[in-house]
Amino acid sequence: MDSKLLIFVIAGLIMLSYSTYDAFAQPLQEVNADVIEFDGTFGIIEISWNNNGASYYEVGCVSCMPNLSDTTPENSMILNDVTAFANGDALLYVIAYDENSEIITATQVIMKLV
Repeated sequence: MDSKLLIFVIAGLIMLSYSTYDAFAQPLQEVNADVIEFDGTFGIIEISWNNNGASYYEVGCVSCMPNLSDTTPENSMILNDVTAFANGDALLYVIAYDENSEIITATQVIMKLV
């Protein structure tokens, strides 16, 4: 999938989750991403977030080629082989789901890979 299209889809999901879904959980207010290792091309990123009462989370990388995505019930994840856009920015996201696999909230993180 084209990375610009994927960014558009994620942005739409974020807007949709805020505008049409009455979530009983808290938003993802405290999302942190730290570069553990970077070799100039690929990075290992640890991303973590506040416990907002979700059943599980989808964590992914839009700037990665190919795009990365995985799910976890935990409040953190290690992403391997993270790459950046040409400007050096990596685009990551976290989507929180309820027990019915409905989106509660989502957030994106833009960070420099250095």
